Amino acid sequence: MRKILRAFFVALFATTILTPTAAFAHAGLVNANPEANKEITVMPDRISLTFTENLMTLGGKDVNSLSLNLLDGAEIPLTDISVNGDVLSATIPAGDYQSGTYEIFYSIVSADGHKVSDSYAFSLNAPTPLIAPAPKKDSHGTLPLPIVGAIALTILIGGLYAFRARSNKR
Repeated sequence: MRKILRAFFVALFATTILTPTAAFAHAGLVNANPEANKEITVMPDRISLTFTENLMTLGGKDVNSLSLNLLDGAEIPLTDISVNGDVLSATIPAGDYQSGTYEIFYSIVSADGHKVSDSYAFSLNAPTPLIAPAPKKDSHGTLPLPIVGAIALTILIGGLYAFRARSNKR
């Protein structure tokens, strides 16, 4: 029994430590102007979003996008959408904007090729209603490889132990 337990822990340790793990990090929003879930009194002239990684650009092809909508769905056309390293920005045209909740939608591709889409709300001269965060789209319910290996190893060792116990009864 001790040999089996020792083998189990050695195999578990080896599986956990020696199994290569993939990096599943994606670019995240670290700074936004206008800020998320804030009430402002004047519509800014520019949207500026800063991410944890540089964003990808492919010549004239748009791989990053940005839009501004009034919560009821009316889209405010943005101009001069541009990427500068880790910053995605656009100009908000001058105008007379109504009070209410606005939502900024963005879709970016970080320099490592990962695509992230999300949105956040802010309000102009009105409180921002509480908006429940959307479930993460990147999560597929997968387990990290070391955990899968440990589970498989546990099942294998448990099966061997049950087989040996059954063989010894005969």
